[in-house]
Amino acid sequence: MSAICVIAHSHPDVSKGGGEVAAYRQVQTLRSAGQRAILVAASAVNTGYAARQPIDRVTPYADDEFLYDFGGMEPDRLWWSDPFKRDALVRFLAALPVTAYHFHHYWRVGIDLIAALMEARPDARFAITLHEMLAICVNHGQMIRTQGRELCDRESPLRCLGCFPEKTIPGLVLRKAALLAVLRRFHHRFYPSAFIRGRYEAWGLAGTAGSVLENYLGDALLAAPRRPPPAPGMAQRFGFFGQPTPFKGLDILVRGFSLALKEIPTATLTVFGAERADMLRDFPDFRTLLDETGKSISFAGRYDPSEVVALMGSVGWVVIPSIWWENSPVVIQEARRTGTPLIASDIGGMAEKVLDGVDGLHFRRASATDLARVLAEAARPETHARLSGSVRDVIDRHDFLHALDAVFGAGHPIAS
Repeated sequence: MSAICVIAHSHPDVSKGGGEVAAYRQVQTLRSAGQRAILVAASAVNTGYAARQPIDRVTPYADDEFLYDFGGMEPDRLWWSDPFKRDALVRFLAALPVTAYHFHHYWRVGIDLIAALMEARPDARFAITLHEMLAICVNHGQMIRTQGRELCDRESPLRCLGCFPEKTIPGLVLRKAALLAVLRRFHHRFYPSAFIRGRYEAWGLAGTAGSVLENYLGDALLAAPRRPPPAPGMAQRFGFFGQPTPFKGLDILVRGFSLALKEIPTATLTVFGAERADMLRDFPDFRTLLDETGKSISFAGRYDPSEVVALMGSVGWVVIPSIWWENSPVVIQEARRTGTPLIASDIGGMAEKVLDGVDGLHFRRASATDLARVLAEAARPETHARLSGSVRDVIDRHDFLHALDAVFGAGHPIAS
């Protein structure tokens, strides 16, 4: 029986970001289908420990699961400054009894490691899921200008110099060439949204084999029943799920919600994934505004992905206020799975995954005023009832496994 190695930039026991969770759910799904799947994931914890102790670079974590430290990599974690440490990890990966390698990132993995592994295993199939745009944008892949929060819609050396004047044009050109040279060698590229596929193909991957494949939520979530028709009172209950980082737009949501309270004074907003102190750490000027809203805004703290069905069932709307080009937020998939309508920024994968006026509502990106208008419209029971009844479900297990099998079902030598 064929086996596959899934390589991720972290393990969900260490970090619960969308990419690492998607990678682990793929491993679990393949195993439940009777296929051997080996997970090899980077670990910041392992890296910190390895800096103090002489331990093996790859540490067994569970059955067919391994963690590696990424000490010896360049600061942006895209390639290795220590070739000896890189090659030790390449030898470990190449020796695994697998016929295919599926990378769920290149960050903390190293584009040079991928190239070396392709040379070491020319008999294997190679695919990658491109979760975000780190290769395209030096600003953490966010495609947002460093001066202010203006969106950036394309990459070029001169435009990048405007954000990073300490860089050089030859250095930026070489960075792009090195990344493209390896990304073009994959047998297949998976894109979780048509939006990010368009961005990568415009950047230089046009004409290469690729397909849009939504991340799979896992067998447990797909088995959960969808929520019954909501009660009218749910229309005024809004929820935010995620971390209060500047790019996630929680500040926009709090401002917009406080404005909307003038029209819908009985509305509530619950922030799942953070405490009040977490938000004030990133947005200290919001203390007065949070005090003024009183009990209308509450913070529910961290949550486990296994709790998401119940938590989303406690609100009438899930709000995605991100100010950057989100690709395929797992929160959108989770809300669609539970049957909860969404309010989302009108850009990127958010606008693609949430259909305005069909199973959700859009508001103008980074506009608290426009968000307040949309929240007031969403709070109308007839609006909520109409859109709740048309929320689309997510990709099912059969279609997900079929798409993987179409890529990994037969082996061919890697392209030169």
